[in-house]
Amino acid sequence: MKKFKQLFTKNNIFSALIVFVTIALLAFSAYFKMIPFNKTLDDNNTALVNIYAPYDFYDEEGTIALADKTADEMPPVLIQRYDTTFSAFEDLALFFDYTDKYRADIALNQLQTADFTTYLNGKVSSYIMMSGKKGIPMNSTTATLLLFGYSDARYANFKSVVTSNFSSVQNKDVFESNFDKLLDEYNENTRYSILEENMNKLSRNIANSFLRINSVVNAEETAVAKDAAKNNIIENHEIVIEKDSLIIAKDEIADENTVRILKSMDLSGTQQFNERIFIGITLLLLLLMVPVIVFRVLFSKNKKYTKRHIIVICFLLIILFAFVFLSPKDLMLYIPVFMLPILIAILVDENMAVIVGAMSAIFLTFIYRADITYLAILISGGTLAAFFAKRINVRLKLLMSGIVIGGFIAGLLLVSTLAINGSVRSIINDMLALFVNGMVSVILVLGLLPLFESVFNIITPFKLMELANPNRPLLKRLLMEAPGTYHHSLMVGNLSEEAANEIGANGLLARVGAYYHDIGKMSRPIFYRENQGLEENPHNKMKPELSKLVITSHTKEGDEIAKKYKLPHAIRDIINEHHGTTKVRFFYNKALELNGGEVNPDAFRYAGPKPRSKESAVVMLADSVEATVRSRGDISKGEVEGIIRKVIKDKLDDGQFALCDLTLKDFDDISNAFMRVFGGYFHKRIDYPEPPEGIANGVED
Repeated sequence: MKKFKQLFTKNNIFSALIVFVTIALLAFSAYFKMIPFNKTLDDNNTALVNIYAPYDFYDEEGTIALADKTADEMPPVLIQRYDTTFSAFEDLALFFDYTDKYRADIALNQLQTADFTTYLNGKVSSYIMMSGKKGIPMNSTTATLLLFGYSDARYANFKSVVTSNFSSVQNKDVFESNFDKLLDEYNENTRYSILEENMNKLSRNIANSFLRINSVVNAEETAVAKDAAKNNIIENHEIVIEKDSLIIAKDEIADENTVRILKSMDLSGTQQFNERIFIGITLLLLLLMVPVIVFRVLFSKNKKYTKRHIIVICFLLIILFAFVFLSPKDLMLYIPVFMLPILIAILVDENMAVIVGAMSAIFLTFIYRADITYLAILISGGTLAAFFAKRINVRLKLLMSGIVIGGFIAGLLLVSTLAINGSVRSIINDMLALFVNGMVSVILVLGLLPLFESVFNIITPFKLMELANPNRPLLKRLLMEAPGTYHHSLMVGNLSEEAANEIGANGLLARVGAYYHDIGKMSRPIFYRENQGLEENPHNKMKPELSKLVITSHTKEGDEIAKKYKLPHAIRDIINEHHGTTKVRFFYNKALELNGGEVNPDAFRYAGPKPRSKESAVVMLADSVEATVRSRGDISKGEVEGIIRKVIKDKLDDGQFALCDLTLKDFDDISNAFMRVFGGYFHKRIDYPEPPEGIANGVED
């Protein structure tokens, strides 16, 4: 529960609010970058302007619709049944054979039968019955006309029309789904050849009765054929609207398909806010934050990211996407995207710069709908930029690195083009744009860096190198007003830098912090032994309690001087913490002698705080070791090592390193680093003999 409450501290809530505002700004800028502000179609779908494709667009929906249509139009795979076709022709021939026989009998008995009418009616009834058994409904009028009313010529024509048109459809593939369609085809072909309505109806009934299904659909093979046709369209005949091609001209009316394409490409310019797209963009941003969080939790536990770091990253993202929002897509290669990883590497951390740079590259590629080459250029160039930025501490060298970055990304584009067998001539302008991009990114970094250093009070290698310059007014004051302290600080700086680098801390920060750690002694330089020379020590005439106040005040007074000279917080922390809460032993022991042991040891301690960073702890140890070694005069290498070990042990026993995460191995490495620096003190010197009598300075008297 306690850990849960710790999540809702004021700093965490403020940081979360900053991140939320940043994501919202990025999401809105991306949304309005991708979707036009103004309508391109009026309410009647008339184009208000010429609308061109801003990028190659694969019309997936249109391609699938075409594929489905092609599959639907594919004829089925059939299994033929020739016996059925033969049976149909046989039944039709048999029907007309019966009809021929009835007509012949009637013609023969027309003159021989006394009561011909009765005979005719009987034959007609018999014929209707026979036709009904074959499935051909027929009334007496139609039957009489067919058997007696038609002349031989007309009957032969009727028979020929029915037989030929029936053969035409029956010889086709007749299956269940096209049965009615073929009947309609038969009826359409016979309607103008058989004019009497009742005979036309008889013709249709004959076809309906005798037409046979002579093919069965092979469902499995038909499905395979349709799928093959569909896949062929999708894979080989996809609908692609090429970049810069005219989709619809001004004043033309967009059809349903064109409207769909414009909406799919977000070119319709509808002024209604599309919540789905905005939510999608926001969720994408949140997903892109996951690798950053994972990196922070799993791989950078030793790196302390403060509220200032979060604000810096968010502010840089907003600046970058302001460029993106204001720049047209045609100029996307000129957008100084590499300033983001460079500034994050300098102001925050190199690894975080690579991660944030990569995630931003993915989001930019999404916004511009660019290809993988653009993504590769952004990620590779950003990684290289972060690498250079972290290892350069002179502003002029950073400017020179812009040439390297620009040349690298231009070369990467060239190699990518060669790899896909593209035209080198067509990318010359793009290569030039990328080269300019690298240069402009670095120039912007040089312009923005002092602003960030000042506003966010962040110390950078460039700032540290400036502070290390011995011509800085404060260091010149220290040299003139407290020369002993100045030279002591230089030695402490050398010790601190070597030790800090050995344990993975910021060596440059430790060295510069050591240069300024004792600036408070300028207020009363004569009260500190290194500045007294041959003069009498003023502490000899003072009570130990007063001497303690004078000595311990130099940390507070140093902080006041640092604040006046606008030194960064990291330097001021070293000034305040380099003594921690240690005792001023000399005056504490002196007070014990004077007061017979009745002295409160806490009254002789520095106000603190204890060191909270590795750099402050290293400066504390270097300060104590250098002062102790210097006070012993001419001592051996072994004695120096003993002093170093004892100083470290005393500080550990006193609990001075409780707030910084130093390990026992770190202390061992610090000791070895100190010994390497002090090693120069113990080299053997040549004893130069005195010149013979009569010779002075190498010249004979």
